[in-house]
Amino acid sequence: MTEVTEQQPEKVEEVAKETPATVSSTDATAAAAAATEESSSDLEKKIMRQVEYYFGDANLNRDKFLQDQIAKDTDGWVPISVLLTFKRLASLSSDANVIAEACAKSDEGLIEVSEDKSKIRRHPERPLPEHNEERRKDIMSRTAYAKGFPLDSTMDLLLDYFAAFEKVVHINMRKYLDKPTKTYKFKGSVFVTFEKKEQAEEFIEKAQPKYKDTQLIVKWQEKYIEEKREEQKAKTNKKKEKKEKEEESKINLPKRSVFFFDGAKDDLSREAIKEAIQKVSSDWEIAYVEYNKGDKSGHVRFHDEDSAVKFLEKLEDKKLKINDDLTLEVRTLSEEEETAFLEKAVENMKNRRNHFNQKKGGFNRKRRGGHNDRNDEKKAKASDE
Repeated sequence: MTEVTEQQPEKVEEVAKETPATVSSTDATAAAAAATEESSSDLEKKIMRQVEYYFGDANLNRDKFLQDQIAKDTDGWVPISVLLTFKRLASLSSDANVIAEACAKSDEGLIEVSEDKSKIRRHPERPLPEHNEERRKDIMSRTAYAKGFPLDSTMDLLLDYFAAFEKVVHINMRKYLDKPTKTYKFKGSVFVTFEKKEQAEEFIEKAQPKYKDTQLIVKWQEKYIEEKREEQKAKTNKKKEKKEKEEESKINLPKRSVFFFDGAKDDLSREAIKEAIQKVSSDWEIAYVEYNKGDKSGHVRFHDEDSAVKFLEKLEDKKLKINDDLTLEVRTLSEEEETAFLEKAVENMKNRRNHFNQKKGGFNRKRRGGHNDRNDEKKAKASDE
């Protein structure tokens, strides 16, 4: 039957070209019948293919509507009238009898037509496989990625194309959301699942498939997904590095904002230093006090430029009185000292920030009193912006 319908149109065409004036009515009738037969056969194949897709492993496992319809009948029958609510099947034929006749000719053993030809079901001897991790890996092991199809391709065109390869059981057109039009558009690539791994291997490793004149890019789905995962990881890292560099460039600590002090006693605290500074003037906000109990010297850094110079102008003999028993000697930094101090301060900020980002729950960690670098960093960024 198949060989006849494939060859007959060629005979008719040849006759029409050679002797167009002598074609008999009998020949014309035979040609028309053959063409009708071929057209009918093609339609039946498309109907079978579509219904088998509905009841196939890939679709049925995730088609909640069809699962519900199957569950309504104790024997799993679904009325053809229900199937005809599916647009793709209805576009092939809206005649339930045509659907039934076509599906009755299926030799896949997947679907079954009822005796009254009004219902279809998945064959009871072909239960739906359990969808678990093992099943997922099995499907992936026989699924290929193929790219190079025209962007205006339809599922029908793809089905016709893959019909030339041995036993394709599922085609997934890969699409993306086009935001301007708010519609999903074809990417030009598909995931195609074969019945057996050997068939997928033949397609990927040996077939060198082309779509018309375009050589398709083909690879295992698993390989494609891994490549995309690595690609996404690289993009994420690149964005992260770019963001970090941008943030680093925003840390621009003010100049002439630091003074050095000396003459501290073992019991001196940061809080005492801050209080003493506030008694002199509260015009300048303290960003950071670099000092540990027991040290003899340290540094105080303000938020604003020139703050240290202006603060020292308010001191008598450049001395900061802590209490009746302690007075600190203070001075501004030389240009070289200031450059080294600020570079070290920025580096410390980066290290603390990286540690904070890498350690989840870092906001619960204990902070030592007097360290206001986090607030200072935010202000430094804001002022730079």
